[in-house]
Amino acid sequence: MSPDKMSDLNIQVTRKQQEMLLRGLRYVRSSIALDAQNWSEQLEEERDHQYQEIAQVEALLNGAKIVETASV
Repeated sequence: MSPDKMSDLNIQVTRKQQEMLLRGLRYVRSSIALDAQNWSEQLEEERDHQYQEIAQVEALLNGAKIVETASV
């Protein structure tokens, strides 16, 4: 999803759901960083792109409306 479309999304989550999702994104980021592959410029670019995508989702979650109970 493009960054422009992500900014149009409106999500509602509970504080617990938000924390769980952010924790999961930290795990994913660590997994990318620890993925043992021979370094190359292409690999570095791919990782940077993945980190940017994670940052976009984190920004979306950090801006999410926190509700008492989320509807699914």
